[in-house]
Amino acid sequence: MLQKIKRIVKEKILRPLLLRKYAMLDINKNKIVVDNFYGKGYGDNPKYIINSLQKKRNDLDIVWLVDKPTSNFKGNIRQVPITSFKALKELSTAAVWIDNIRNFPKPPKRKNQFYLQTWHAGLGIKSSEAQIENLLSDDYIATVKEDAKKTNLMLSDSQWTTDIYSHYFWYDGEIIESGFPRNDILITKPKIIKDKIYNNFSIQKNYKIILYAPSFRDYENNMDAYRHDFFSILESAEQKFNQKYCVLIRLHPNISDEVKKNIEYRFDNHRIYDASNYPDMQELIVATDILITDYSSCMFDSMIARKKTFLLASDYKSFIQEDRKLLFDVQKDLPFSLSLTDEQLINNIKKFNMVNYLNSIKEFEKSVKLKEPGNASEIIADLILEYMFKLNIKR
Repeated sequence: MLQKIKRIVKEKILRPLLLRKYAMLDINKNKIVVDNFYGKGYGDNPKYIINSLQKKRNDLDIVWLVDKPTSNFKGNIRQVPITSFKALKELSTAAVWIDNIRNFPKPPKRKNQFYLQTWHAGLGIKSSEAQIENLLSDDYIATVKEDAKKTNLMLSDSQWTTDIYSHYFWYDGEIIESGFPRNDILITKPKIIKDKIYNNFSIQKNYKIILYAPSFRDYENNMDAYRHDFFSILESAEQKFNQKYCVLIRLHPNISDEVKKNIEYRFDNHRIYDASNYPDMQELIVATDILITDYSSCMFDSMIARKKTFLLASDYKSFIQEDRKLLFDVQKDLPFSLSLTDEQLINNIKKFNMVNYLNSIKEFEKSVKLKEPGNASEIIADLILEYMFKLNIKR
C-alpha cells in the first residue's frame, strides 16, 4: 500500500510540478537526449547516429537514458536513470530527442525541440502497431498516438516500410528513406567488427560462424521450437561449404531466460557459444557466415549483408493460425528457404546455391524498393546538426 501511495504522489503530484518548473528553463541547443528500448543502453540505431555525431562535433552534450549505468558507452556521454526526475529535466531542456520505441512517455514537447523516432524494425514479416490493434492495450495505443504527435521525423529503409508507417503507425509526419544507421556496417562490413566478435567469444580464426537467432511467439513459446540438433547442422554446413563452423545462439530477450531454463544447450566454448547477452545484433551478423532464424526481421539484416540465410520454424503451421498475421508469404515471397524440421534444414543447406540466392535477393529488394546506402548514420547526423544550427535558442 505504501509503495502504491508513493507511486501516486510521484506521478500525480511531483511529476506535474517538476514539468512546469522544467518548462521554464532554457533549452540547450547542444543537448541531445537518447533512449534505446526504454533504458537498455548503448545500441540499435541511436548508437550509430551518436557515433557519427561524435565524429563530427566534440561539443555536444549527449545524455543517454539507462536502466543502470554501464561501461559500454564510447565518448563523452552522460548516463541518467530513465525513470528519474533528472531524466525529465534532461528531456525538457534538450534540443533533440532520439528514440527507437514509441511507448516511452515523454514530457510535453516544447517549441524548437526536435524528436527523431528511429523505430527498431524496418522490413519484417510480423504485423505490428495498428495491424494488431486488437492485441494492444488501450494504454499502449494512447501512448504511441501521443508519441506520434510529438514526432518530427521517422526513418525508413524502403518504400515498403514507409507504406507501413504511413498506414499503421498513427503517424502522418515526415519519413525519410535514408536506410537505418545500424545497417551501415552490414554494407561496409568492417574487419575490425569481425575481429571483435571472434575475440569476444575466443573463436578460432579458421572457423566460420553459424548464428542461430530465433524470435519470440506472442501466443505460446513452445520450447520445442527452440530445440535443434546443432551438431548435425554444423556437420552438414561443413560438408557443403568445406569449412569448419561453430554456432552462436542468440535468443530474443523476451524468451532468453525461459528457454535456457527449459533447454540445456550444450555450450562448450569450442563449437557452440551463448551469445544471448551480446548487445549488438548487427555486429554478430557482420561476423556471421550463416544465419538461421524463424520469424525475426534479422533475416533481412542478414540479407542486406549478403549472408547465407535459412528459416527454421517447426511451428510454422500453428504460428500462422494463432500468432500475428505475417506480412509476406514465407514460402513464396522471400528469398530464403523454409524448413519445418532439422532434417529439412540440412537438406536445404545441401541444396543451397549462392548464385541463385543472390539473384533472389536482388529481385526481392527490387520489389520492396529497398534503400540501404551504407551511410545512413552520416545522413542523419548531418540532418540533426543542420537542425541544431538553425535553432533560435539562447544557448
